[in-house]
Amino acid sequence: MRIDIAQTLSEPEDRQVVWSHADAPELFDELHLKGDLVAQVLVSPEGDNKWLVTGTISGVQTLTCSRSLEPFDRPFSTEIVVEVERIQIAKQELDEEDVDVYAYKIPQGQYFVDVSECVRELILLQEPQAPVKNPDEDFIFVTNNNPAEDEAGEKPTDPRWDKLKALKDKMSKGN
Repeated sequence: MRIDIAQTLSEPEDRQVVWSHADAPELFDELHLKGDLVAQVLVSPEGDNKWLVTGTISGVQTLTCSRSLEPFDRPFSTEIVVEVERIQIAKQELDEEDVDVYAYKIPQGQYFVDVSECVRELILLQEPQAPVKNPDEDFIFVTNNNPAEDEAGEKPTDPRWDKLKALKDKMSKGN
C-alpha cells in the first residue's frame, strides 16, 4: 500500500490513492475489508527531502454484530497523518516515537512510502469494540425453533443462555 512521493514538490498536492484486495490481500483479509480502500490525501513539502501527508482513509468493513452475531457491512472513515523524510538509509523505517503522527524514513532513491502498517493500525483503532448492526434500534431476540412455545406465551430465549443454565445446573449438582 504505497503513496507516491515526488522527487521535487514545491506546492501541496491533492492525491487520491485507491487500494484493492490485490494490493495487500493479507491486510484486506485480516481487517475484513470489502471493496476498495480509498485515501484522499494532501502531500505537502516541509523542506528538503521532507513531506507531510494528511487526509482520510475510507472503506467498508464486514464485522460481526455483538448482539445478533450476524455479519454486516460498516462504512468507516479515519484520519491519517504521516511525515516522510528521505535520508541515507538502506530500507524504509517507521519511527514510532510520536503516537499521533506516523513518521517514515525512506531511502534516497525511493519515490514512495509504504503505509501498510499505518493503515492497518488506523483501521483497527477506529473499529468499535462491540460492533452493532443497527445501534439506534432496540434489539429484540427472535427465534423460530419451536413456534408452539411462542404461541403458549413463553418468551423465546437466546440459545447461549440455555447453555449457560445447563452449565450452572451441572456445577450446582456437583457440589
